[in-house]
Amino acid sequence: MPLRLVTGFAYAGMILATESWLNAHAIQSTRGQLLSIFGVVSMGSWALGQALLNIAPPTDVTLFLFVSLLISAAVVPVTLLPSHPPAEVQQEPVAFRDLVAISPLPSVGVFLAGLAIGGFWGLGPNFAQRIGLDVGGISAFMAAVLGGTLVLQWPLGWLSDRVSRTLVIAGAALASAAAAIGVALAAEAPLPVLLAAGALFGGFGIPIYSLCLAVANDDLPAGRLLGTARGLLLLNGIGTAAGPLIGGLVMDLLGPGGLFLYAAALLTALAVLAGVRRHSDRSVKTRATRCPSTAMITGSLDAMIRTPADQRR
Repeated sequence: MPLRLVTGFAYAGMILATESWLNAHAIQSTRGQLLSIFGVVSMGSWALGQALLNIAPPTDVTLFLFVSLLISAAVVPVTLLPSHPPAEVQQEPVAFRDLVAISPLPSVGVFLAGLAIGGFWGLGPNFAQRIGLDVGGISAFMAAVLGGTLVLQWPLGWLSDRVSRTLVIAGAALASAAAAIGVALAAEAPLPVLLAAGALFGGFGIPIYSLCLAVANDDLPAGRLLGTARGLLLLNGIGTAAGPLIGGLVMDLLGPGGLFLYAAALLTALAVLAGVRRHSDRSVKTRATRCPSTAMITGSLDAMIRTPADQRR
Protein backbone atom coordinates (compact mmCIF):
# COMPACT_ATOMS: atom_id res chain seq x y z
CA MET A 1 0.00 0.00 0.00
CA PRO A 2 2.80 2.54 0.67
CA LEU A 3 4.30 1.70 -2.74
CA ARG A 4 0.92 2.25 -4.41
CA LEU A 5 0.70 5.59 -2.58
CA VAL A 6 4.11 6.68 -3.90
CA THR A 7 3.13 5.55 -7.41
CA GLY A 8 -0.06 7.60 -7.18
CA PHE A 9 1.83 10.74 -6.17
CA ALA A 10 4.28 10.30 -9.03
CA TYR A 11 1.58 9.63 -11.60
CA ALA A 12 -0.47 12.63 -10.44
CA GLY A 13 2.62 14.81 -10.79
CA MET A 14 3.20 13.67 -14.37
CA ILE A 15 -0.44 14.24 -15.30
CA LEU A 16 -0.46 17.70 -13.70
CA ALA A 17 2.68 18.79 -15.53
CA THR A 18 1.51 17.42 -18.88
CA GLU A 19 -2.03 18.81 -18.75
CA SER A 20 -0.82 22.22 -17.56
CA TRP A 21 1.70 22.34 -20.43
CA LEU A 22 -0.98 21.44 -22.99
CA ASN A 23 -3.50 23.93 -21.58
CA ALA A 24 -0.93 26.72 -21.71
CA HIS A 25 -0.37 26.02 -25.42
CA ALA A 26 -4.03 25.44 -26.31
CA ILE A 27 -6.44 27.95 -27.79
CA GLN A 28 -10.16 27.80 -27.13
CA SER A 29 -11.17 26.50 -30.54
CA THR A 30 -8.85 23.46 -30.32
CA ARG A 31 -8.56 22.85 -26.56
CA GLY A 32 -10.96 19.90 -26.59
CA GLN A 33 -9.17 18.22 -29.49
CA LEU A 34 -5.72 18.76 -27.98
CA LEU A 35 -6.68 17.26 -24.63
CA SER A 36 -8.43 14.45 -26.49
CA ILE A 37 -5.27 13.60 -28.45
CA PHE A 38 -3.43 13.40 -25.14
CA GLY A 39 -6.20 11.13 -23.83
CA VAL A 40 -6.11 8.90 -26.91
CA VAL A 41 -2.36 8.37 -26.58
CA SER A 42 -2.66 7.67 -22.84
CA MET A 43 -5.66 5.35 -23.07
CA GLY A 44 -4.25 3.58 -26.11
CA SER A 45 -1.11 2.75 -24.16
CA TRP A 46 -3.21 1.62 -21.20
CA ALA A 47 -5.24 -0.65 -23.46
CA LEU A 48 -2.11 -2.23 -24.91
CA GLY A 49 -0.72 -2.61 -21.40
CA GLN A 50 -3.60 -4.91 -20.43
CA ALA A 51 -2.19 -7.50 -22.83
CA LEU A 52 0.91 -7.74 -20.62
CA LEU A 53 -1.15 -9.86 -18.22
CA ASN A 54 -0.76 -12.69 -20.72
CA ILE A 55 3.03 -12.73 -20.89
CA ALA A 56 3.72 -13.65 -17.26
CA PRO A 57 1.78 -14.66 -14.12
CA PRO A 58 0.44 -11.63 -12.20
CA THR A 59 1.97 -13.01 -9.00
CA ASP A 60 5.46 -13.11 -10.54
CA VAL A 61 7.99 -10.24 -10.42
CA THR A 62 8.42 -10.24 -14.22
CA LEU A 63 5.53 -7.87 -14.96
CA PHE A 64 6.68 -5.35 -12.36
CA LEU A 65 10.22 -5.34 -13.76
CA PHE A 66 8.92 -4.92 -17.31
CA VAL A 67 6.69 -2.00 -16.33
CA SER A 68 9.62 -0.38 -14.53
CA LEU A 69 11.70 -0.63 -17.72
CA LEU A 70 8.90 0.95 -19.77
CA ILE A 71 8.58 3.88 -17.36
CA SER A 72 12.33 4.41 -17.45
CA ALA A 73 12.31 4.30 -21.25
CA ALA A 74 9.61 7.00 -21.31
CA VAL A 75 12.17 9.50 -20.02
CA VAL A 76 14.20 9.21 -23.25
CA PRO A 77 11.82 10.95 -25.71
CA VAL A 78 10.90 13.59 -23.12
CA THR A 79 14.53 14.60 -22.69
CA LEU A 80 15.70 14.21 -26.31
CA LEU A 81 12.87 15.55 -28.47
CA PRO A 82 12.95 19.31 -29.16
CA SER A 83 10.16 21.31 -27.52
CA HIS A 84 9.42 24.83 -26.37
CA PRO A 85 7.98 25.54 -22.93
CA PRO A 86 4.88 27.71 -22.67
CA ALA A 87 5.29 31.43 -22.18
CA GLU A 88 6.30 32.12 -18.60
CA VAL A 89 3.36 33.50 -16.64
CA GLN A 90 3.25 34.25 -12.92
CA GLN A 91 1.01 31.58 -11.47
CA GLU A 92 -1.63 32.43 -8.88
CA PRO A 93 -2.83 30.01 -6.19
CA VAL A 94 -6.43 28.86 -6.59
CA ALA A 95 -8.22 27.86 -3.39
CA PHE A 96 -10.84 25.12 -3.39
CA ARG A 97 -13.65 27.55 -2.60
CA ASP A 98 -12.59 29.74 -5.52
CA LEU A 99 -12.37 26.75 -7.83
CA VAL A 100 -15.91 25.62 -7.03
CA ALA A 101 -17.23 29.18 -7.31
CA ILE A 102 -15.53 29.87 -10.64
CA SER A 103 -16.07 26.43 -12.23
CA PRO A 104 -18.90 24.64 -10.42
CA LEU A 105 -19.74 22.10 -13.11
CA PRO A 106 -16.13 21.06 -13.83
CA SER A 107 -15.46 20.72 -10.10
CA VAL A 108 -18.49 18.52 -9.50
CA GLY A 109 -17.93 16.73 -12.80
CA VAL A 110 -14.36 15.60 -12.16
CA PHE A 111 -15.31 14.47 -8.64
CA LEU A 112 -18.33 12.41 -9.76
CA ALA A 113 -16.36 11.02 -12.69
CA GLY A 114 -13.59 10.05 -10.27
CA LEU A 115 -16.07 8.23 -8.04
CA ALA A 116 -17.60 6.38 -10.99
CA ILE A 117 -14.53 5.62 -13.11
CA GLY A 118 -12.28 5.17 -10.06
CA GLY A 119 -14.54 2.34 -8.92
CA PHE A 120 -13.95 0.67 -12.27
CA TRP A 121 -10.16 1.18 -12.13
CA GLY A 122 -10.00 -0.38 -8.68
CA LEU A 123 -12.56 -3.17 -9.02
CA GLY A 124 -12.99 -3.79 -12.75
CA PRO A 125 -10.70 -6.85 -12.72
CA ASN A 126 -12.45 -8.10 -9.57
CA PHE A 127 -15.83 -7.72 -11.30
CA ALA A 128 -14.56 -9.68 -14.30
CA GLN A 129 -13.13 -12.41 -12.07
CA ARG A 130 -16.33 -12.72 -10.03
CA ILE A 131 -18.47 -13.25 -13.14
CA GLY A 132 -16.22 -16.14 -14.15
CA LEU A 133 -13.69 -14.70 -16.63
CA ASP A 134 -10.17 -16.14 -16.73
CA VAL A 135 -6.98 -14.05 -16.99
CA GLY A 136 -7.38 -13.69 -20.76
CA GLY A 137 -11.00 -12.64 -20.38
CA ILE A 138 -10.13 -10.13 -17.66
CA SER A 139 -7.44 -8.49 -19.79
CA ALA A 140 -9.82 -8.46 -22.79
CA PHE A 141 -12.54 -6.75 -20.75
CA MET A 142 -10.19 -4.09 -19.38
CA ALA A 143 -8.70 -3.53 -22.84
CA ALA A 144 -12.19 -3.19 -24.34
CA VAL A 145 -13.08 -0.40 -21.91
CA LEU A 146 -9.86 1.44 -22.75
CA GLY A 147 -10.28 0.67 -26.45
CA GLY A 148 -13.67 2.38 -26.41
CA THR A 149 -11.97 5.44 -24.97
CA LEU A 150 -9.37 5.29 -27.72
CA VAL A 151 -12.12 5.41 -30.36
CA LEU A 152 -14.44 8.02 -28.84
CA GLN A 153 -12.13 10.41 -27.00
CA TRP A 154 -11.12 12.51 -30.01
CA PRO A 155 -14.65 12.70 -31.55
CA LEU A 156 -16.00 13.96 -28.22
CA GLY A 157 -13.22 16.54 -28.00
CA TRP A 158 -13.83 17.60 -31.60
CA LEU A 159 -17.55 17.97 -30.90
CA SER A 160 -16.92 19.99 -27.74
CA ASP A 161 -14.93 22.52 -29.81
CA ARG A 162 -17.99 23.14 -31.98
CA VAL A 163 -20.95 23.04 -29.60
CA SER A 164 -21.41 23.71 -25.90
CA ARG A 165 -18.99 21.60 -23.87
CA THR A 166 -21.65 21.42 -21.15
CA LEU A 167 -24.01 19.70 -23.56
CA VAL A 168 -21.30 17.24 -24.61
CA ILE A 169 -20.58 16.41 -20.95
CA ALA A 170 -24.28 15.76 -20.32
CA GLY A 171 -24.57 13.51 -23.36
CA ALA A 172 -21.38 11.58 -22.60
CA ALA A 173 -22.36 11.03 -18.96
CA LEU A 174 -25.83 9.80 -19.92
CA ALA A 175 -24.46 7.47 -22.61
CA SER A 176 -21.85 6.07 -20.21
CA ALA A 177 -24.53 5.53 -17.55
CA ALA A 178 -26.67 3.57 -20.03
CA ALA A 179 -23.64 1.49 -21.02
CA ALA A 180 -22.82 0.82 -17.36
CA ILE A 181 -26.31 -0.59 -16.87
CA GLY A 182 -25.66 -2.69 -19.97
CA VAL A 183 -22.45 -4.07 -18.44
CA ALA A 184 -24.30 -5.00 -15.24
CA LEU A 185 -27.01 -6.80 -17.25
CA ALA A 186 -24.50 -8.47 -19.58
CA ALA A 187 -22.62 -10.24 -16.77
CA GLU A 188 -24.18 -13.56 -17.86
CA ALA A 189 -24.23 -12.72 -21.58
CA PRO A 190 -21.68 -13.91 -24.18
CA LEU A 191 -18.27 -12.27 -23.89
CA PRO A 192 -18.59 -10.11 -27.07
CA VAL A 193 -21.73 -8.46 -25.65
CA LEU A 194 -19.95 -7.70 -22.39
CA LEU A 195 -16.94 -6.30 -24.24
CA ALA A 196 -19.15 -4.05 -26.40
CA ALA A 197 -20.96 -2.65 -23.37
CA GLY A 198 -17.66 -2.11 -21.58
CA ALA A 199 -16.22 -0.29 -24.58
CA LEU A 200 -19.16 2.14 -24.64
CA PHE A 201 -18.92 2.66 -20.87
CA GLY A 202 -15.25 3.64 -21.10
CA GLY A 203 -15.57 5.45 -24.41
CA PHE A 204 -18.13 7.91 -23.07
CA GLY A 205 -17.19 7.94 -19.38
CA ILE A 206 -13.40 8.26 -19.24
CA PRO A 207 -13.20 11.41 -21.48
CA ILE A 208 -15.47 13.32 -19.06
CA TYR A 209 -12.45 14.43 -17.02
CA SER A 210 -10.78 16.00 -20.08
CA LEU A 211 -14.03 17.68 -21.10
CA CYS A 212 -14.47 19.17 -17.62
CA LEU A 213 -10.87 20.36 -17.66
CA ALA A 214 -11.45 22.07 -21.01
CA VAL A 215 -14.58 23.83 -19.66
CA ALA A 216 -12.71 25.09 -16.61
CA ASN A 217 -9.78 26.47 -18.60
CA ASP A 218 -11.73 28.12 -21.43
CA ASP A 219 -12.21 31.49 -19.74
CA LEU A 220 -9.42 31.51 -17.16
CA PRO A 221 -6.40 33.82 -17.34
CA ALA A 222 -3.07 32.09 -18.00
CA GLY A 223 -1.92 32.72 -14.44
CA ARG A 224 -4.65 30.49 -13.01
CA LEU A 225 -4.26 27.50 -15.33
CA LEU A 226 -1.84 25.57 -13.12
CA GLY A 227 -3.78 26.21 -9.92
CA THR A 228 -7.02 25.17 -11.57
CA ALA A 229 -5.49 22.00 -13.03
CA ARG A 230 -4.03 21.15 -9.62
CA GLY A 231 -7.39 21.59 -7.89
CA LEU A 232 -9.35 19.60 -10.45
CA LEU A 233 -6.77 16.80 -10.41
CA LEU A 234 -6.99 16.67 -6.61
CA LEU A 235 -10.80 16.53 -6.70
CA ASN A 236 -10.65 13.78 -9.29
CA GLY A 237 -8.05 11.94 -7.22
CA ILE A 238 -10.21 12.10 -4.10
CA GLY A 239 -13.11 10.65 -6.06
CA THR A 240 -10.90 8.01 -7.64
CA ALA A 241 -9.58 6.96 -4.22
CA ALA A 242 -13.06 6.78 -2.68
CA GLY A 243 -14.66 5.07 -5.70
CA PRO A 244 -13.37 1.53 -5.05
CA LEU A 245 -14.31 1.74 -1.36
CA ILE A 246 -17.91 2.71 -2.08
CA GLY A 247 -18.10 0.47 -5.13
CA GLY A 248 -16.90 -2.50 -3.08
CA LEU A 249 -19.67 -1.97 -0.54
CA VAL A 250 -22.25 -1.83 -3.32
CA MET A 251 -20.84 -5.03 -4.83
CA ASP A 252 -21.22 -6.77 -1.47
CA LEU A 253 -24.87 -5.69 -1.34
CA LEU A 254 -25.94 -6.18 -4.97
CA GLY A 255 -23.40 -8.60 -6.40
CA PRO A 256 -20.72 -7.96 -9.09
CA GLY A 257 -23.05 -5.91 -11.30
CA GLY A 258 -23.58 -3.47 -8.44
CA LEU A 259 -20.26 -1.83 -9.31
CA PHE A 260 -21.62 -0.61 -12.64
CA LEU A 261 -25.06 0.24 -11.27
CA TYR A 262 -23.26 2.46 -8.77
CA ALA A 263 -21.31 4.09 -11.60
CA ALA A 264 -24.53 4.54 -13.62
CA ALA A 265 -26.20 6.39 -10.73
CA LEU A 266 -23.27 8.82 -10.41
CA LEU A 267 -23.02 9.44 -14.15
CA THR A 268 -26.78 10.01 -14.41
CA ALA A 269 -26.54 12.60 -11.63
CA LEU A 270 -23.76 14.34 -13.54
CA ALA A 271 -25.80 14.29 -16.76
CA VAL A 272 -28.73 15.91 -14.96
CA LEU A 273 -26.53 18.60 -13.41
CA ALA A 274 -24.92 19.40 -16.76
CA GLY A 275 -28.26 19.32 -18.58
CA VAL A 276 -30.05 21.77 -16.30
CA ARG A 277 -27.15 24.19 -16.16
CA ARG A 278 -27.54 27.18 -18.43
CA HIS A 279 -25.08 27.34 -21.31
CA SER A 280 -23.25 30.28 -19.82
CA ASP A 281 -19.88 28.59 -19.68
CA ARG A 282 -18.69 29.66 -23.11
CA SER A 283 -19.83 30.77 -26.52
CA VAL A 284 -18.06 29.60 -29.65
CA LYS A 285 -17.11 32.85 -31.37
CA THR A 286 -14.80 31.34 -33.96
CA ARG A 287 -15.11 28.20 -35.98
CA ALA A 288 -12.84 25.49 -34.64
CA THR A 289 -10.00 24.49 -36.90
CA ARG A 290 -8.28 21.16 -37.25
CA CYS A 291 -5.93 20.66 -34.34
CA PRO A 292 -2.26 20.86 -35.38
CA SER A 293 -0.03 17.91 -34.67
CA THR A 294 1.71 17.63 -31.32
CA ALA A 295 5.11 18.25 -32.91
CA MET A 296 3.95 21.57 -34.35
CA ILE A 297 1.93 22.89 -31.47
CA THR A 298 4.83 23.54 -29.11
CA GLY A 299 6.42 25.89 -31.62
CA SER A 300 3.52 27.54 -33.45
CA LEU A 301 1.28 28.17 -30.46
CA ASP A 302 4.20 29.29 -28.30
CA ALA A 303 4.95 31.96 -30.90
CA MET A 304 1.28 32.93 -30.93
CA ILE A 305 1.22 33.25 -27.15
CA ARG A 306 4.30 35.43 -27.15
CA THR A 307 2.94 37.74 -29.88
CA PRO A 308 0.93 40.69 -28.56
CA ALA A 309 -2.79 40.40 -29.19
CA ASP A 310 -2.95 43.64 -31.20
CA GLN A 311 -0.29 42.33 -33.62
CA ARG A 312 -2.22 39.12 -34.18
CA ARG A 313 -5.21 41.14 -35.29
